[in-house]
Amino acid sequence: MTEQHEPEQWHFNADTNECPHGPEPEDDASDEWEEWTDRHPTYDDGRLCLDAPAGEACGACSADDGEMVPWSHCRARTHRRPQRGVAAGPGAEHRQVPIWIGATECLERECDGYFDDDGDEIPGLEHCSHIQPDTACSCQEQPDGDYSDEPCPLNVPAADPPRDARRPPRG
Repeated sequence: MTEQHEPEQWHFNADTNECPHGPEPEDDASDEWEEWTDRHPTYDDGRLCLDAPAGEACGACSADDGEMVPWSHCRARTHRRPQRGVAAGPGAEHRQVPIWIGATECLERECDGYFDDDGDEIPGLEHCSHIQPDTACSCQEQPDGDYSDEPCPLNVPAADPPRDARRPPRG
């Protein structure tokens, strides 16, 4: 586990149903135990199963919370989410979607920018000043609901064909 806000692979514990190897062998001098421990390194809370991935997590957020925080929920990372109540619709291809770009704290209305000095929510405030409104193409939607910052393929200029594939000038 790192202290950086970066994605890292997490694994289930060896004592869970996700581990396909069964319990730790009792005879710690056997070849079977050696093979089992090769796939189950120790860590603070026991042993991990390297064959039971739990997904990508944010190292720093997970360390702060004491449990796995999926990379898609990293509090420090910039997210690109659809504006409230906006959806491209199932199967929509290449439609512009209004999005907000900002940190999780801001997108989930938990930052100080939503509250006055007394701690009361500021009425009618659509988003805090940390959020940047933008648009994305519906094709950029990721499985976690965020939108990729990669350009839409329709907006990327086609590469020039290889020189030998170009048509000679007519004369």
